[in-house]
Parts: sequence; structure tokens; C-alpha cells
Amino acid sequence: MSVSRQDTVHIDAPASDILEILLAAAALPEWNPAFSSVSAKGPATVGRPTPIRVRGFLRGEMVYDRISDSEIATTMRIPGLTERGTWQLTEIPAGTTVTHAFTQSGVLAELLEPSTRDVAGLRVHRLRERIAHPRAVIS
Repeated sequence: MSVSRQDTVHIDAPASDILEILLAAAALPEWNPAFSSVSAKGPATVGRPTPIRVRGFLRGEMVYDRISDSEIATTMRIPGLTERGTWQLTEIPAGTTVTHAFTQSGVLAELLEPSTRDVAGLRVHRLRERIAHPRAVIS
């Protein structure tokens, strides 16, 4: 079984500012509370696995599959769950439209399905808050 989610939000910032946040893997726990830690070293690189810890105890890895000026694709793997996600950025005169979509598969995806219904929306809204308040920890 797989579970797919998607949400879109407008952010009053250029796409380059949003990309900077999305590509700062080590800082992901500051605005995405599902991550307890991301052990990234240096800038995000396509194909390089980065160790992650989810919800404090699940260890896994995250890989940037694709990075462009308008889209980032990632794969996260923890025991029992694989998530393939995208962040699509469309610059408009008054900012950027951000669409986040993901598909989760595995035993945990099935078990967690009811609690993931709003996750895409939570992520894009936390990203917007991160842009608005760059030094705050968003929970």
C-alpha cells in the first residue's frame, strides 16, 4: 500500500530564498519537527545519502534525487517506510507558489495513514513560517 499527499501554498519570497531553506538539510529539524536530526555535511548534493533520525528513534537516510531552480526531489528511507517527495516552485510577481507532494510506502505508511492526511499542508505552512521567521524554531 502507498499513501500520496499534496498541498500548495503561496510564499511572499523569491524561489531562491525557498530553495536555500530546502537545501539546508542540516537545518530541516528547525522547521520540520518530524526530523530529530539530519547529519548533513556541506551543501545538498544529488545522490549523496544523508543520515537522518525521525521522531527521536527511527534512523534512516535522505537523498536529494534532483535539484533545479524550480524543483527538488528527495527520497527518505527509515525501517518500514520509504517516502518520495517533491517541492515544486513557481515564481510569480508577488512571490512563489510552492507545491509539496509525496508518496509513502511500506508497513509504517499503512499504519500511519490516518495521521499523515495533513502532513503536506503542515510542511508547506511551516516552510512559509520559516521564511517569515528565519531564526525561529518552528514546531
